[in-house]
Amino acid sequence: MTARGVFPLLRQMADGRFHSGDDLARAMGVSRATVWQRIGELQHMGLDCHRVRGRGYRLAQPIDLLDATALQRDLVGTGLQVQLVEQVTSTSSALLAGAEHLPHGSVLVAEWQSAGRGRRGSGWSAVPGQGLTFSLLWRFATGVQALGGLSLAVGVALARACSALGAGGVGVKWPNDLLFDGRKLGGVLVEVQGDALGPSAAVIGVGMNVHAAPQLNAADALPAAALAEAMSGKLQRGLVLTELLRHMAVALADFERQGLGAFSSDWRRLHAWNGRLVGFPGSDGRQQEGVAVDIDSDGALLVETCEGRQRVLAGDVRLRPAPTRGIP
Repeated sequence: MTARGVFPLLRQMADGRFHSGDDLARAMGVSRATVWQRIGELQHMGLDCHRVRGRGYRLAQPIDLLDATALQRDLVGTGLQVQLVEQVTSTSSALLAGAEHLPHGSVLVAEWQSAGRGRRGSGWSAVPGQGLTFSLLWRFATGVQALGGLSLAVGVALARACSALGAGGVGVKWPNDLLFDGRKLGGVLVEVQGDALGPSAAVIGVGMNVHAAPQLNAADALPAAALAEAMSGKLQRGLVLTELLRHMAVALADFERQGLGAFSSDWRRLHAWNGRLVGFPGSDGRQQEGVAVDIDSDGALLVETCEGRQRVLAGDVRLRPAPTRGIP
């Protein structure tokens, strides 16, 4: 599905008030039939639209759209260059495709991703105006091998930003999730390019639920949460995005100078599953379980099992409800 033509309608209806079909058609230079068709497309994108005879159409609630000019103004001094688009298949895919020619610090923000990507091939679901989906291109003088644990450092930066916004109780989960109240608030996807000895580049994709959490299917490991649940008062997506990007820029500069060690203590403090029983895939492919106790200098998760401490480098780590065998 394409959102071409839908966002002009969305901007007209963003205030959550009733607008007649005639007024909407006139404002956009289309027919009333086209307005009706695009209302259906908005609903397909997850927006709740109401129609009342004699009054017209309205969204169930006002929608918080981003302002590209305000974003660039608020990020002056960070070295970041922001491009805001209405729709893209994936912000990370788009940045990766143009990474060779794009400058360091390029940011691509999308109001709506039609095929957002998460870790291990999972999707990232978001309704326009409810969450944030963006990617950042960051160049490093070091090689790709020096970027181990980068997703952990970014997770810490995002949790710090949430705290600066006034959101309490936001934690991290290895290797790339933000949690609130045991539910998934956001995620990080890091994809790297370059040589072993350098230079290298990372495209860091971030998805975060801001106003509302999407309804996820049963295949998802965790239910979703929204940043608004962790805060009192009204949120603006533009302010949230600015704070996230500011903290990311500082953290990425620190990571290049000092590596993961600059974030280890904060990561341990923020780790929502520290000391909890988790299941993980062993090196032989069999599911194992143990207590999550730490991370090492390369960003591997350290798990204490009956057979000793193990390093988890990849795979899906899930919380276990209760021990099924003794853990030393």
